[in-house]
Amino acid sequence: MKGLGFGLERIGVAAIRHPLVFSIVLVVITAITASFIPSVKFNGNVTSVVPKLSENFKNFDRQKRDFRDFSRDVAIIINSPRINTASGLEDLRFMQLELAITGGISSAISLFSIPDPDPDTGTLRQFFPNQIKDDSEAQALLDRLVRDYPQASSLLSEDKQSVLLLVALDLDINAGNDAEAFAAFESLKKSVEASAPDDFEIYYSGLTPIGITILNALINDQVKLTLFGLAFGALIAMIFFRSIIAALICAVPPILTAIWSIGMFGLIGIPITYLTTILPTLALVLAYADGIVLYHRWDKLNSSTDIENANLRANLKEAVLKIGPASALTSLTTAFAISSFALSPSEALVEFAWVGVILVFFAFLAVIVGLPVLGIWLIKIGLIKKHKTKEGVFSFGALSLKLYQSKPVLISVAALASVIALFYVHAALKPDYRITDYLPTDSQSLKAEQIANDVFGGRSLIFFSVPVVEEGAMSSRANRQRLGEITDLLGEDFKSSKVFSLHSLWKEFDENTVEKIASHLATAPESTRQGYISKDGLRMLVSLRTPSSQSITETSVLVNEIKQSLASLPYADDIIVTGFPVLLSTEFTLIINDLRTSLLVAVFLGIVLIGIATRSFFFAAVAAVPNLFPILLTELIIFMRGGNINVTEVVALTLAFGIAIDNAVHVINVFNSEKNKGKDVQTALRDAILEVAPALGASTMIICASTAVILTSSLPILSIIGTLIIAILIIALVTNLTILPANILTLSRVLSRKNSNE
Repeated sequence: MKGLGFGLERIGVAAIRHPLVFSIVLVVITAITASFIPSVKFNGNVTSVVPKLSENFKNFDRQKRDFRDFSRDVAIIINSPRINTASGLEDLRFMQLELAITGGISSAISLFSIPDPDPDTGTLRQFFPNQIKDDSEAQALLDRLVRDYPQASSLLSEDKQSVLLLVALDLDINAGNDAEAFAAFESLKKSVEASAPDDFEIYYSGLTPIGITILNALINDQVKLTLFGLAFGALIAMIFFRSIIAALICAVPPILTAIWSIGMFGLIGIPITYLTTILPTLALVLAYADGIVLYHRWDKLNSSTDIENANLRANLKEAVLKIGPASALTSLTTAFAISSFALSPSEALVEFAWVGVILVFFAFLAVIVGLPVLGIWLIKIGLIKKHKTKEGVFSFGALSLKLYQSKPVLISVAALASVIALFYVHAALKPDYRITDYLPTDSQSLKAEQIANDVFGGRSLIFFSVPVVEEGAMSSRANRQRLGEITDLLGEDFKSSKVFSLHSLWKEFDENTVEKIASHLATAPESTRQGYISKDGLRMLVSLRTPSSQSITETSVLVNEIKQSLASLPYADDIIVTGFPVLLSTEFTLIINDLRTSLLVAVFLGIVLIGIATRSFFFAAVAAVPNLFPILLTELIIFMRGGNINVTEVVALTLAFGIAIDNAVHVINVFNSEKNKGKDVQTALRDAILEVAPALGASTMIICASTAVILTSSLPILSIIGTLIIAILIIALVTNLTILPANILTLSRVLSRKNSNE
């Protein structure tokens, strides 16, 4: 098909003509990229996809600068039956004191940090005495603490056998350096291990422990996904061709792709994230898919009936010229699908888009250059020989003929009707995101989050930054009244133990005592005040605790309800509602909706590109439904599972579409080639299906087998991506071997009748 691959297949022809030159280029590129693999960095920050220029992010950043960065706090969960004993409380006090003087920690808060204001002087005394005499006194103290200070329940479980020790890491707010935070966290863990008794069971909750858990999983997964993906792909190739040499030839392009892809991350200094970690694996399976189709064509030419006169080198060139254009077009459609992420306002997703496009280009070059060059050298040393035709293992051609030839019109109409109906599901899906979905199911971090949510009501904070009425911070009665108004208003909708501010501490005291406390607070160190009063003294902080497992949809509903409650206040518009849950609920909802729009754009661009490459609206029309159907059917499965869709699921759908449409390109490529030989539509279609179906079946099995490695990922979200991609690819194989040929027959008959009537 002239122009199908926009002439990119000529790169492969040049490689066949000058194998030595291209071999040197391949070796140099591979050596350079391989040398940068040790320099690859990983980023476990799940918020990396949030747009840094959005209004919500600016509010989130402002809150950190006005007060402090609560997102780096680590909640140490301590479980022990001795917590409600004198010895247990003393051990907890010792741990807090040790951590408070540890480098890299700015503060450590526990039950022993709760103040007990002196009603006469307003001095903030310690609630617990310097020495707890016995277990009965310990239990009495805990009972009185919970009774007099309900907020203490956020640090102590109901059964009094679990406590929280809240640690603020000492980090530069301007650094934004995950490595610095992770190093501080590791130092914290060592200090805890050194000071905690053996019977204290320790867990760590918070964004920093979550980030380092995901980081470690990313590093382990990258090695596993790459090596196992290569191994499974080679195994399927060997089964398909029944030849070790064939498996070797088909494995070289993905090996090159893997080295180039991973090395590129180190070369350009972009860290691998929980999103981009899948790109090298997808690139290498793309190389497997196109490589096996190209080798299959060459192998078939080498096993022609006129074996004696077969020219292995000429056959390789013919295979490149015939399959190369389709491979180029499939790479372009996949690249267009991935590039649709560049429409997102998220800088991380834009980066994902362009990195993905580069890796797809790597995969194409590895196939169109790597395979022919290797083939030439193997011919020269005599490892590639002429042979008799072998029966293919994945012989889907005959079955495909039976299916689409039986009722082509019925198949086409039913498929079109199904796609139209399934668009309702596409519109009905709602954005969803839970940070706990990104944690390995067997990780200590996930267990810590579950305990924090179930036992302590969650440690994910929504903040309300409230403007003061007048200067003077808490020394002003008007300011204290406004703070109390907000705190009490939120307390009406939530448990008082979930809402916290300075008002929560002193609301039971008389006004004289409160004024004394406020005067002492005004002279307290900034580290003491920054959790309650902004650094410039112009804003006050109220916090609301929520579970980290709460979805962005639930948070969005919650925040909207709160804003409606606050709307009656004359200063409601000046209250900044922010915090990590709010940031996710607003930005991830926008991102997911944008990505779903990008998915439709990717589908449209992929189909239009087929029309442009073939210079025929006919082929664009017949390819639309077969490649929309797998996406929409998979969305139906997602919808039936709960009606929500998250970021990585949309990414998986887009990536899978880019790969799945490759089947249509190869069918159209061979069909048009057969038709140009003078065959009628039905004969050309039959011969095309019989030729291309085995290769498509094998390439799909290779992709599915290689992608199945993702199912072994310790990150549940990557397992979901793998499952969706496999489902879409299998459905796409069926639709492009049934619906696509049925559409070609149906539309050809319609156009033929129209032309005869004219």
